[in-house]
Amino acid sequence: MTTPQQYIHNFFFSEAERLLLASHLLNFGVWEFDFINNRLIWDNKMHDIYGVKKEDFHHQMEDFTCKVHPDDLPATEKAIEEILKSNTPLFAQFRIIRPNGEVRIIAGNVKCIRNAANQPIRLIGINHDITETQLLQEKMLAQNKQLKKIAWMQSHEIRKPVANIIGLLTLYELKKNDLSETELLHYLKESATELDTMIKVIVDRTKSAES
Repeated sequence: MTTPQQYIHNFFFSEAERLLLASHLLNFGVWEFDFINNRLIWDNKMHDIYGVKKEDFHHQMEDFTCKVHPDDLPATEKAIEEILKSNTPLFAQFRIIRPNGEVRIIAGNVKCIRNAANQPIRLIGINHDITETQLLQEKMLAQNKQLKKIAWMQSHEIRKPVANIIGLLTLYELKKNDLSETELLHYLKESATELDTMIKVIVDRTKSAES
């Protein structure tokens, strides 16, 4: 006998409803392909992600494959073949081209549902547009690379003029050189100018990395 608690859980939190609820909360698109009827089904979010109007959607797998970026299509088709042989969910990342020509980056998960004879009867999956996240990660990687260059410059190149200044001042204090004060000031000015130039370069590179 089903308890009231189990009934409530089954009513409000069935597998399909949990997936649909999660899709709305997490901004995922949910799709399903029915092998028996050879029919592809998209929820509203899938149409938003792919930029495809419902009247232009024909419920065929080609509605999906024709939107996949040509460079990513072979790997995507191979992934579909693999999931038909697997009992575990598959994760894939690929690009799509919307009807307006815009390229978006998609992260997808798909699971194959089988019958008692272990034959595929349905594919159920989710798609998530990760374009902005991916671009942000690429920007952060570029910034880190630039900051590493700046750090290397600070720890190596900038030491040269500083060492020159310290060396000249040390020699002058010890009176172990034949430099006149005029010559000393000239060399100190050269080293200071070189140091100032490097500091400006570091500042410019830091501003560039932050933008």
